[in-house]
Amino acid sequence: MRHPTGTLARALWLALVGVFAALPVLWMVLTSLQPMEDLLGTDARLIPASVSLDAYREVLSRFPYWRWFLNSVLVSGAVVAGNLVFDTLAAYGLSRIRFRGRQAVLTLILATLMIPTQVILVPLYLLMRDLGWIDTYWALVVPFLASPTGIFLLRQHFVTLPLQLDEAAAMDGAGRIRTLVSVLLPSSWAALGTVAVLKFMWTWGEFAWPSLVTNGELLRTLPVGLARFQNQFAPRWDLLMAGSVMAAVPVVLCFMLLQRFFVRGLTGGAVKE
Repeated sequence: MRHPTGTLARALWLALVGVFAALPVLWMVLTSLQPMEDLLGTDARLIPASVSLDAYREVLSRFPYWRWFLNSVLVSGAVVAGNLVFDTLAAYGLSRIRFRGRQAVLTLILATLMIPTQVILVPLYLLMRDLGWIDTYWALVVPFLASPTGIFLLRQHFVTLPLQLDEAAAMDGAGRIRTLVSVLLPSSWAALGTVAVLKFMWTWGEFAWPSLVTNGELLRTLPVGLARFQNQFAPRWDLLMAGSVMAAVPVVLCFMLLQRFFVRGLTGGAVKE
């Protein structure tokens, strides 16, 4: 039985950590509700003396914010869907099909995790240029339709499922795709949810690649569009914080809705083969 003092101490510690984690978000929200002159004045304060929604109105009226938002939704949705399909197929092959060199293929996939993203930006950009995909949705989506992290997480989940499921499905006349879709995937929602959350959060907040391959105003994603609120002389902190608050809402909602699957997916594959 746990001692009440220890339980209380853990609860207080977790509450303290939660407060510190929430402070940047609270500062962002409160900053977005203050006029710019209050932010730059000598009596600048964390708690606004008066609440103003002018920054939100200016963001929505002065800039094509909803177009940026739609671009981020389309790109993130396409990338997540692609990862769920291609990562699942790759993970199934690496976990349920025995072939020569299977471990070597898995090792090569995991080795790509050690390559910094900045290293491949230039060759990837040259490839997109040669294909004529610069300033198109293809350049934003296609290079990220599969990820080694998703393959590894799903592979680790599939190896925990008994092989008897595949054998029973084969006896009933099911092929590999039918076995995957009808037998394995219904037991893999936690792992699939984890991959979806991780990929959505990464794609939604990605800045370097979209800023490199998009030139037109109407093709920018939210992180690239929000960079317009800064300039060399006087960054518009009120606009930047207001845009960031609205951009953070889908990520928070996604995590809240899929939190149960996210936690189960991260812990479910923590077993040795």
